[in-house]
Amino acid sequence: MARQPHVLFVICDQMQNQRLGVADPVAHTPALDRLAGEGVRFSHLYCSNPQCVPSRVSLQTGLYPHEAGVMIIYGFHGHTAHLSDERTVGQELRDAGYTTAYFGKTHFGIGLEKLGYDHSGDEHVPGGNPAKDRAYTDQALAFLAGHDAAAPLFLTVSLHSPHPAFELVDDFAGHYPMERMQLPESYYQDDLEGKPAFQRRHAVDGHHGTGTEAALRDELRRYYTMISHVDQLFGELRAAFEARGMWEDTVVLFTSDHGDMMGAHRTRLKGTLPYEELYRVPCLLRLPGGRHAGRVVDRLAVNTALPGTLVAAAGLRVPAAFRGGSLLPLLDEPAAAPPPQEEAVFFEHYGAYWGLHPLRGIRTRRRGPDGVREWKYVRYYGPDDTEEMYDLASDPHELVNLAADSRPQVAEVRADLSARVERWWAETGGRSFAEYEAADFKARGEATLEQRPRRRRAD
Repeated sequence: MARQPHVLFVICDQMQNQRLGVADPVAHTPALDRLAGEGVRFSHLYCSNPQCVPSRVSLQTGLYPHEAGVMIIYGFHGHTAHLSDERTVGQELRDAGYTTAYFGKTHFGIGLEKLGYDHSGDEHVPGGNPAKDRAYTDQALAFLAGHDAAAPLFLTVSLHSPHPAFELVDDFAGHYPMERMQLPESYYQDDLEGKPAFQRRHAVDGHHGTGTEAALRDELRRYYTMISHVDQLFGELRAAFEARGMWEDTVVLFTSDHGDMMGAHRTRLKGTLPYEELYRVPCLLRLPGGRHAGRVVDRLAVNTALPGTLVAAAGLRVPAAFRGGSLLPLLDEPAAAPPPQEEAVFFEHYGAYWGLHPLRGIRTRRRGPDGVREWKYVRYYGPDDTEEMYDLASDPHELVNLAADSRPQVAEVRADLSARVERWWAETGGRSFAEYEAADFKARGEATLEQRPRRRRAD
């Protein structure tokens, strides 16, 4: 038995929260559903930023992207900042005596050994995303077979799927007949009137727009099969831990870096949009000894808490540098305890291939004598200079932008949320668009950038 629990961290790319089988009758994810039954499912975990590099910075450091100075994927619009000097979960566990290993997609812009990972595989393998993921999992399985089961292990497996290009994984196609592919209600209902003008442009362009309904249903089917392939690979990792007698002593965390629009609001992929389909991600946590098995935690949370959660679950003190803290205190509350009167999480985005539309926002939940009120407020602080606000309790599909609503009770909410967002931004070191676009900021990572992204439209 390990002197400390092993830690297995599995990250996929671009998976929506609602595509887990425990939440979606269409999804075929038996291995992940089993994990949910043995652990905790956080049903309202949000990514800090719905783009690969900034969100993955949060998953390593416990910081929001702007706190780490990584606003966008390095190489986009002349920006070069990447993960560099910040304290990482790999460093924290390695310094605590763990063997640290990382296999799969990195996207950090710096070598893994500098981030605290002593063992890694070849990231640059041929084929599409399912083929790459197969290779990464095989690398991790081979490493695990040679690892001393008595030595505490921190193993990260980072998969590309279900990131585009969307591929049909034939082994799972039978689970997803076309007639079961249902598009989001906002695909049909949202005309994008009252929304920022760029959203209407994206809904009809050749990259971000959805195209025909039939094409989108086919894309959704491919997406589902890729998720099922991720599930299969996770099941193989679990089986390997079990075969080595390590599973019972392993902390397991499964999540995604961000989601995908998948036709919602007549758009696809990810990027400069504020919607739930992008920000809400799956989060499953299993603790040794079956603690909290089958529990669903409905509290609002952000993925900046995940590095600290892994450190705390390993029995270590969460460093102050991990400002996102840990999710474990939520589990200390009795399952039947009344929820807090008010909750809030913050989020951000900066830009993508299709333009710079920087935003910062808040998502809240408040319980009172009149029931539960849930709001989302977004401030675009770059060239768009506009706002969005949604009453999620009455408008869960985010169809009606209330930011310009002059009714006193709505205007009061908007003023409060706007002030909270600006206060959070200032307190956490947020800057202006002009400062982020200044030459010195954009070039701040040039000297230490080791890996450059492939310039693919779908990245």
